[in-house]
Amino acid sequence: MFSAKAHSLHIAKVAEVGDTLAGAVDLVLWTRLAAALNRLDAVHAHLELRRTGSVVQAEGVLEVEGEIRCERCLGSMPLALQVPVRSGLAESEAAVVALNPDLDVVLTEKGAVALQTWLEDEVLLALPMVPRCTEWQSGICPVSGLEAFVTVH
Repeated sequence: MFSAKAHSLHIAKVAEVGDTLAGAVDLVLWTRLAAALNRLDAVHAHLELRRTGSVVQAEGVLEVEGEIRCERCLGSMPLALQVPVRSGLAESEAAVVALNPDLDVVLTEKGAVALQTWLEDEVLLALPMVPRCTEWQSGICPVSGLEAFVTVH
């Protein structure tokens, strides 16, 4: 089992029969996600790892908890994301594509992946482009408690 707090993942150390990467990530290093959210409470990883030759397949989920700004009322709203991960980690894109062309390619450097950077990238790509509270026309937002008025043209 590998800790999600590790700074790197050496793909040669992943067992061919399977391994796991689990636990809370190192939030101190997740500055890009922290800047994108109003508050970042926790990120937990639950990934199954399997090595086939020089490629590691990583499948599972990242669970994110925090608060994000609603683009409708501009208040803070809860964020609870389940980010699916289906990646192939290898020195070359060709190695991943040869094994399974449906995997997202994550390139390693000297056989290692910068673990916190890779996992943070996965979460950043899964954030909603225009986060919004519950749909409503005007008045007090049921989530943030702020008053908002929507104009219709």
